[in-house]
Amino acid sequence: MVDEEKNRRMELRREIGNRKVKEIPSPSPRPAYLAAHACFNCRKSFKLSYEKSHVCPECGEPIYLMGRAFKAPKRSDDEQWSKVQRLYALGFRFQRYGGDYPSLPERLREVDRFVEEFPDHELRVAEPNLSLLPRKH
Repeated sequence: MVDEEKNRRMELRREIGNRKVKEIPSPSPRPAYLAAHACFNCRKSFKLSYEKSHVCPECGEPIYLMGRAFKAPKRSDDEQWSKVQRLYALGFRFQRYGGDYPSLPERLREVDRFVEEFPDHELRVAEPNLSLLPRKH
């Protein structure tokens, strides 16, 4: 009964203009979510949006969406960049930090054996694209 009376008085105040109704501000648009992209040519990583494809600001070559959990190796670490590029070309993406699956290999020389042992690994979410592998001279 008390709530009904309070609501009635509030309506009267609104009608005669004594009670202004606060407008609820609309939420500001959320900024685009950023994820790690890598340029295998420059050996650099960039945080960019998912929404579109990007090119490297340094060399103009395509850069690749690596995933939220990607941590770029040092630019000078040839072996680790080769490992990352090979894993990417074989369909692996760096999407999660944890999980109940084997960790990705730590060394380049372990990649091929790892792929043979775990062909259906949880982080292997894309079709292989062997054209991304560096050509052997």
